[in-house]
Amino acid sequence: MKKIVLFYKYLTGLGGAERLLFEEAKYFKKKKIETQILSLDARKDILSFARSINLDLEVVGGKNFLSQLFKLRRKLRKINPDIVIAQSNADCVYLYLATKFTGIPYVTHIHGTIFWFPEDLLKYAIIHKKVFNEIRNSVAGHGEFIPPKLPKCGLVKRIKIEAGAVLDYLAVRNAKKIFVLTDQVKWEVKKLYCKDAITVRGCLDPKILKYKPKQNIKEKLGLKDKKIILNIGRLDPRKRIDLLIKSFAKLCQKRSDVVLLIGGTGEEEKRLKELTEKLHIEDKVKFLGFVKDSEYFDYLAACDVFAFPSWTTSGIPPYEALAMGKNVVWTSEAEEPVLTDKHVFLADPRIESFAKAMEMALNKKIKEKINLSDYTWDKYFSKVHAICEEVVKQYQKR
Repeated sequence: MKKIVLFYKYLTGLGGAERLLFEEAKYFKKKKIETQILSLDARKDILSFARSINLDLEVVGGKNFLSQLFKLRRKLRKINPDIVIAQSNADCVYLYLATKFTGIPYVTHIHGTIFWFPEDLLKYAIIHKKVFNEIRNSVAGHGEFIPPKLPKCGLVKRIKIEAGAVLDYLAVRNAKKIFVLTDQVKWEVKKLYCKDAITVRGCLDPKILKYKPKQNIKEKLGLKDKKIILNIGRLDPRKRIDLLIKSFAKLCQKRSDVVLLIGGTGEEEKRLKELTEKLHIEDKVKFLGFVKDSEYFDYLAACDVFAFPSWTTSGIPPYEALAMGKNVVWTSEAEEPVLTDKHVFLADPRIESFAKAMEMALNKKIKEKINLSDYTWDKYFSKVHAICEEVVKQYQKR
């Protein structure tokens, strides 16, 4: 394998999936494989970020679906990669059509199926009718965020949903391999696409395993005598920061030495700040705004407990907090091999449960660290790399 393309339909943010994309590109580049990232559209700051870490990110462009498809196909034929790695089932749709009759194989990551995205209406299509309730009832967050029925829509939109679901099904089925982060998503992929996926885990920068703080965050924020509960991430409803704030308010009734630090920005920020005022805990909650990468590990080092109530397939931040030796309160919806470790405190996504788990995490002192050396980016991508090599060899024999 000498040449590879990583495809991400729209690069409009810098969340976990985007971090994985860039780490993947860095890995293959380090392996002396010619690596190109293609996107249909990307924010200017993301383009600048990619350039700052010496990655080749190119925007294909296109005003509509057909023009985007045509330009992507032309670009792929020009590059002629040994393989393309998609980052989601939605990316597969473009690759399925753009690689037709080119002989270029593609594989895909599926970090979360269509059931992990409320705005994705394909889950309501007839093709998924038999498994809809089974999947929706399998995770508490699915039932919380996914309406049981398709919102009212016109005939044209309904036809688009049905056609889109069939195309999505065929596109994922055509991927030569599917990589998922958890067995829950593997199960969902099997139900939705009748295709087996491979569970591959790993999300840590090896540097965090031996990281020494560059600054004292507690001292910097004037919190030297306080216990810090921390959460850093995008502020959107799926992260359940409102649940964290309400749980923290309940905890404050028992403890006066705790503060809650919330890092990140997003659509929920105003509502969450108003919630702290309504609960009369605004003096105990500090919104940090965007946390720079250069300071991120220092904030993890400063906290006493990292709280992660998110409805998500898998979380990078709780792994990073564990790597720093911190206690982590994690939603019971999670499906991770580290959940049995003594540093992890599971809680149902309910106020009482999360407040109790945070109290237990604050009270328990654990000296030894968990061994997370098997969960680094390199370990993760080495497995992806090996499987891609197998796919390429199969195609080269044809």
